[in-house]
Amino acid sequence: MNGFQVVAAFLLLPAMVLGAPDIQSLPPAEAAEMAKTPGCYIVDVRSIAEYCLIGHPVSAYSVPLTFWNEREGSFEPNGDFSKDIQQRFKSSDVLIFICRSGGRSLRAAEQAFQAGFAKVFSVKEGFEGEPDEHGYRTVGGWKNSGLSYTYQVNPDLAYRFR
Repeated sequence: MNGFQVVAAFLLLPAMVLGAPDIQSLPPAEAAEMAKTPGCYIVDVRSIAEYCLIGHPVSAYSVPLTFWNEREGSFEPNGDFSKDIQQRFKSSDVLIFICRSGGRSLRAAEQAFQAGFAKVFSVKEGFEGEPDEHGYRTVGGWKNSGLSYTYQVNPDLAYRFR
C-alpha cells in the first residue's frame, strides 16, 4: 500500500465500522413517483416555518431535523428526530427525505439509517432547488419541477409535538 491508500483506508474505516450507508439521492420527479407506492413516504425535515410558509409536497410528513430558534436567530437540532421517525413510521417503510436543497435531507437519511431504517433516500436539489445567477432558488428542486405542492397543513401529516 502506498501512503495515499493507507490514508484512504484510515478515513473510510469509521464509515465501515459504523455501517454508514451510501445514501442515494433521487431527482424530485423520481421521488414523487416512488412516493405513490404503499409503504413509501416523503418526510420533510425542514423547520416548521419552512414547511408552512414556503410550501411542501402535498403528501409530505413534517418531521423537522432542526427547529428555528427566533431568540438566537439560528437552527437548533431536534434531539428527538430519531424517536420522532420511529414513532411515525415502521422500520420496513421506505423513507424519502426532503429539505430546502439537499443537505439536511442527506443528514436525516443517515440518522434514519442509524435508527434502523434500511430503505432511505434523499431528494436531490431538495424542495426549492439551487440558486440562479441572482441568488433566487429557481433551478431544479421539487417546487421548480412542476410537481404538486401546497401551503396547506394537513393535521395528519403535521409535526407531532410531545
